[in-house]
Amino acid sequence: MSESRISAYRAQTGYEPIDAVRYRQETLIDPYKHRETDILLYRMIGKGGAGTLTEASRSTGEPDLLFLFEGTGNPAHGKVAGSSFVMEPRRSLRATFIPRDIDSSITFTAAARSSNLMFPRGYLDQLVASERHHGFVPRLFVEDARLAVLTRMLEAEIAAPGFVSCMMIEGLTRAIASILVQINQDKLNRETERIYLPAWKLRRIDAYIEANLERNIHLSDLAALTGLSVFHFSRVFKLATGSTPYHYVSERRIGYSCRLLAAGDLDMVNVAAACGFASQSHFTSAFSKAMGISPGRYRRNLRSSN
Repeated sequence: MSESRISAYRAQTGYEPIDAVRYRQETLIDPYKHRETDILLYRMIGKGGAGTLTEASRSTGEPDLLFLFEGTGNPAHGKVAGSSFVMEPRRSLRATFIPRDIDSSITFTAAARSSNLMFPRGYLDQLVASERHHGFVPRLFVEDARLAVLTRMLEAEIAAPGFVSCMMIEGLTRAIASILVQINQDKLNRETERIYLPAWKLRRIDAYIEANLERNIHLSDLAALTGLSVFHFSRVFKLATGSTPYHYVSERRIGYSCRLLAAGDLDMVNVAAACGFASQSHFTSAFSKAMGISPGRYRRNLRSSN
């Protein structure tokens, strides 16, 4: 069978990196794009019986790809950068990372499902640029519980962004990148134990957060206020406050949105904009996710109780 027949199907999602992947047969693709980072998420749902094989292949020039694959109990095989591999038949959840510009071809059971993440060129490199490492290399079907949890969290945040989505995604992808390049976490933890975050620096962080509740706040922004690397800042901040930077900023922004809703001076579109959301629908989704009630109902409840 010719190569064109083997890998004939391409999705039509409108996202070029996703649509560049070729499949042996039609595959269901559920795509998402994170607006602030341009990270692409697509959930792949195979069509076919347990005994049917399909193939996914990419040429060189494509972005960094990380995916979680739920084993079907059937073997898989393929090539990455011209080297052949065989995946043993298991049903466990495994992660695969294929760096950018590396060609790959994987033959697997068509009934398999996976969650796939594509990162813009240079995005992962920037996250670990301050730490020593040996670069990104392929990692094929590894059972790494921490990597799997972080990837699932990243998937969930892209599919349904929260109040501090940009910071959440920055933190998750940095943690993922540090695993992929095998940064020594024990060494970072030992270094963190020797760093103290004084009260005046915490006040500076508080002032910055309050002044920027309507815009995206990055971990790198907060770390710069303390003179620490982002890796050290996240750990030291939690030791000093008992909260992660993400939850700290998220609680501030949620509280701010509640105050705006209670005041009643702004309509929902402007409340969303004031809280850093590009659309009312995104704000409504994030507020409902955080508070368990829609912002409209929250405002109505306040009015009825007064």
